[in-house]
Amino acid sequence: MKALFSSDELQKKFEADGYVQIPLLTQAEVYELMTEYKAVSEAHEKINIPYITTSHSNNAELIHHVDAVLQKVIAPAVDKYLKNYNLLFGNYLVKMPGNGSETMPHQDITFVDESQYASVNIWVALQDTNEENGCMYFLKGSHNLMPTLRPTHDYPWVYSNVIDDIKRRSEKYPAKAGDAFIFNHAVIHGSYPNNTNLPRIAAVIAGYHSDAPLLHYYLPVGESNKVEKYSMTKEAYLHFKKGQPPAKGVLLGEINYDFYQIDKKEFKLLLRNNSNRNSILNSVSDFFKKLI
Repeated sequence: MKALFSSDELQKKFEADGYVQIPLLTQAEVYELMTEYKAVSEAHEKINIPYITTSHSNNAELIHHVDAVLQKVIAPAVDKYLKNYNLLFGNYLVKMPGNGSETMPHQDITFVDESQYASVNIWVALQDTNEENGCMYFLKGSHNLMPTLRPTHDYPWVYSNVIDDIKRRSEKYPAKAGDAFIFNHAVIHGSYPNNTNLPRIAAVIAGYHSDAPLLHYYLPVGESNKVEKYSMTKEAYLHFKKGQPPAKGVLLGEINYDFYQIDKKEFKLLLRNNSNRNSILNSVSDFFKKLI
């Protein structure tokens, strides 16, 4: 994998765990983004679903505006941590109070050739988050369990049969306002329900290695394994509408993909093998450190 982080230590942690937690924004920058959110809160919250992203609006003007607001504040801060990267699009993330607001364990869609490159989400807490209002949780190292292709929109997820096991093994991560998680799109993650009486506001910007061709995979409704592969740009993603193929993407062709689903026994074996792999890598790393 080509490195994304300027710090070797953060890069190593990212490769092993699939995510890092960092102090990204100042309180003044958090205040600026929360003030900007208030101006567009009605446009978000009228979507009236438990977990809202700006892109759910399918409103091109709103999507472009929010992206510009988030890029202006977040991009300079990210530049202190990442190298050789491009940023994609930004969204506000609104977890409404009440039932249905939990984000179940999942992996994000595939943006790049993950055999060579990493793509990431930069998830920023704009309020203090905890288990009560819906903080993040991650299954450490799960991006390394097995390669997966993750198209839009509905497909049989490889881990659908082991969701309860994933939730039991995941680690929760409260965050202070301004903290960020930079995580691999392939790492399994989710967030707890919002059991308070106020919306929980966060922001996210996607990013990817600057050498990587940007891609999108789309599984048409009614198809079981014939996936359309598109070449993409940031503009194509900004115009992307949920439930539809990318209107501004360039169709590269179709691929046949077997959406295999593992069982509990296979899942335990994957976890064991990954744990052994990490133990071996750490031992090798410690050995070479002694030689330096």
